[in-house]
Amino acid sequence: MSQASFVQPPRIAGWFVDLFVPNEQAESIPGELLEEFSDLASKSGLASARRWYWRQSAKTIICLIGTGFREAPWLMVGTVLGGFLLLDFSTSNLQRAVVALVLFRSQHVTPYYDSNGAATHLFWLKNVVLIGSLLGALIIGCIVGMATKGREMISTMALSFVSFVMTAALFGMSVAMHNPVDPALFPAIMVQHLSGSCMIVIGGVIVREIRSAMPCRPSRSR
Repeated sequence: MSQASFVQPPRIAGWFVDLFVPNEQAESIPGELLEEFSDLASKSGLASARRWYWRQSAKTIICLIGTGFREAPWLMVGTVLGGFLLLDFSTSNLQRAVVALVLFRSQHVTPYYDSNGAATHLFWLKNVVLIGSLLGALIIGCIVGMATKGREMISTMALSFVSFVMTAALFGMSVAMHNPVDPALFPAIMVQHLSGSCMIVIGGVIVREIRSAMPCRPSRSR
């Protein structure tokens, strides 16, 4: 056997492809990519084969995303819309709870605080909002992934994109309609929402990995 028979394609690229491959094609698509990779590695060298594998993996993922939307458009649209409404509901309730807590503390506790204590208290409240919003985005990503079996990554990526774009648009509209905010705050706000969008996708990855690790139940013979 030649040395190319023992080499393996880039693991990260293969892992990304596995995240998007439907269950019924879990062996055929990676198998075809591996066969072509091995053939190219024996003819053109390992470096050239690895570059080809990365390019072909990206093309395969794009094709799988388009196929997923074409095969179940209403499921994708309904799941993304439901996930966005659920995300907006959870974020709004979290913010209301924190505002209520701030008002309560300001009326009953803040008079006894010095400036350092008040600053520390505000710092922890901001962290509570950040951590709560990230956990909420992760949970909603898991819910959306569970609702779209076999298309976990497509649905969570679509929800992540819609959530980030809508948040940026609403923030821009609020700035245009009201008093402008400090420009220095804009990067921090966008990073926070971008982190939430990433947590949605991570939720889809978690659900996908759990489902992939679950053994298939054999059908009962009659």
